[in-house]
Amino acid sequence: MNRLRLFTLLLAFLVTAPTLLNAQIIKGEVFLGGNACQVDGDECYGFKKFGVHAGAGALIPITSFMDVGLEVLFNQKGAYKKHAIVSNSTFPYAYNLKLNYAEIPLMIYLTDKDAVSVGIGVSYGRVVGLNELINGEPSNYEGVGIGIGDGQLHWRQNEENMPDISHVLDINELADIVYEEGFPATTHISEVIANSNTYRGNDFNICADLRFRLWEGIHAELRYQYSLRPIRYRMFYEDANLVLANQIRAQYNNTITLRVVYIFNEHRSKANKEGMKQGTN
Repeated sequence: MNRLRLFTLLLAFLVTAPTLLNAQIIKGEVFLGGNACQVDGDECYGFKKFGVHAGAGALIPITSFMDVGLEVLFNQKGAYKKHAIVSNSTFPYAYNLKLNYAEIPLMIYLTDKDAVSVGIGVSYGRVVGLNELINGEPSNYEGVGIGIGDGQLHWRQNEENMPDISHVLDINELADIVYEEGFPATTHISEVIANSNTYRGNDFNICADLRFRLWEGIHAELRYQYSLRPIRYRMFYEDANLVLANQIRAQYNNTITLRVVYIFNEHRSKANKEGMKQGTN
C-alpha cells in the first residue's frame, strides 16, 4: 500500500507539473530496442537471454538542463543456458526463462549541450507473462507448474507452526532451523523444505541511462537495470537427482538495454529552454 501511495503521488506530480512549471512543453517519447538479460543467482551465467523493449513516455522540463521522464514499457527479461552440463554444476540442465513485464520507469535526466544525457531513476514492473523451460520441458516442481507468488521457500507441512524461513540464504542456517524443530540429523533438507515454484509478481529496479543525440529528435540510449529485491529464492542441489540441497540463492533481474528513442516536440522545447536561459541572464 505504501508503494502504491508513492506511485500515485509521483503520477499526480507529473500530471500537474506543466502548470507548476509555467506550462513548459512536454516532450513525448517512443522507444524501441532490445534487452540482453540474465538472472543473478540462477546458476546460468552470461547475458544470453534476449528480449523486446518497447513503449512510450513523456519528458517534463524542470530546468534548462534537467528533465523528468515517465515511461510505460513492455519489457522482456529472463535467462538462458543452451546446453545441459552433466558434471561440475549445481544446475546441470539446459534452461530458458522468459519474464514479460509491464513496466513504469521514473527517470531524472541531466543533459549537456543538447547532445548527451545521463539519467537515473527507479522502475516498477508487473509480470504479465511467464514461461520457464528446463531441458526443453515446462518446469514442474513436485507436480506444481511455475507461477506468480511470493517466490519464497516453504515448509512442506504445518507451516503455520514452523519458524519463518522466508529470507534464510545460508544452507547451514536452514539446516540448523530444520534440526532444531526435532527432525533427525539424517533428514535431507529437501524432505521438509519445498523449493520455490513461484516468482514475485512485482519487480522494483534501479535504472541508469546514457543517451546520445543522433539527429533531430532521434537518440540512441543505453540503459542498465537491476532488481532492488529478489524476484525468487531457490535451493540448488549437488546432483541431478535432487537429493541434497547445498546452497540457497536469491535471484535478481540483471538487464542491459539498447534502444532508439524518438522525441516529439524537441525543437519547440529547445526554443523554450533558450527562452528560459535568456530570462535568467
